[in-house]
Amino acid sequence: MIDDFIKQVGNTLGETASQLSKLPSKEIQAQVQQLAKSTLDKMDLVSREDFEIQAAMLAKYRDRVIELEERMKKLEEQLQDK
Repeated sequence: MIDDFIKQVGNTLGETASQLSKLPSKEIQAQVQQLAKSTLDKMDLVSREDFEIQAAMLAKYRDRVIELEERMKKLEEQLQDK
C-alpha cells in the first residue's frame, strides 16, 4: 500500500515537475501537501481517530459477548440441574 502511494506521488510529481519549478517554495509545499492528501484519500485509509473509535467499540462488544457467553453457560447449567 505504501509502495503504491510512493509510486503515485512519484508519477504525479514527475508530470508536474516543470510547473513546480516556476512556483515559489511555499506554493510548491502546498501543492505537494495537497497531492499527498489526495493520494491518501484515494487509498481509502482511515484516520487514527476513526481507528481508535472502532477499536474501542470492538473491545466493548467483545466484553459484551464474553458476558453473554457466561450468562448463557449459567442458564444451561440451571437447565441441566432441573
